[in-house]
Amino acid sequence: MKIIITESQKRIILTESTGEELGNIIKQNTERAINILKESQAQMGLNLQFLFTWGAGIGGFMGPVEDFIRGRFPELSEQELLYILIGVIATYFIDNKKTVSKIYTEIQENGLSKVFEVVLRKTDTLKNTFVNFVESLGVTFHKIKKFVCYLFILPLIPPLANLVFNGSLGNMDSRELSMRIVGFAGVTISGIIFRELILKMVKRFKS
Repeated sequence: MKIIITESQKRIILTESTGEELGNIIKQNTERAINILKESQAQMGLNLQFLFTWGAGIGGFMGPVEDFIRGRFPELSEQELLYILIGVIATYFIDNKKTVSKIYTEIQENGLSKVFEVVLRKTDTLKNTFVNFVESLGVTFHKIKKFVCYLFILPLIPPLANLVFNGSLGNMDSRELSMRIVGFAGVTISGIIFRELILKMVKRFKS
């Protein structure tokens, strides 16, 4: 028997599946960030528990950074990669000078200073590009915590843009999609703020 699905039902199914897919991206990045922090704590004797709250944001930022490092420096061991990643996290997300200094010393003593400099230049470009994009949507970063709160959307930008460009998002409710993503992933900004951000991003891609 042939099952007929109405346009309304099709929209609901598509919205839910897309929301789950994007939510899983956030979850995976969060888990990766927390693993980096836990490994760094164990290897260097650091207390980075306070950063776990920002796992989604840190993970959203570190995903493309890790991809860049693996592509540019494939010869690095997993241990060396960990030093570079925690160095980047220290640069952008840790205020404690003693902790930052300890991490930088580890990087230097392991002969990774030049690699770290290259990676920092790349991450600085990534950060500035992201900040400029989000601020162009009407969001201003006055404090680092606010910056971290929004970083989780970084890996969502390409798939959202693709959804707009191929017309799939026309069959979905952007408001409902944003709430689905929040429901599947859990983030540190309110659902209302996230919804408005998604709507602004979709509007930008459509223009």
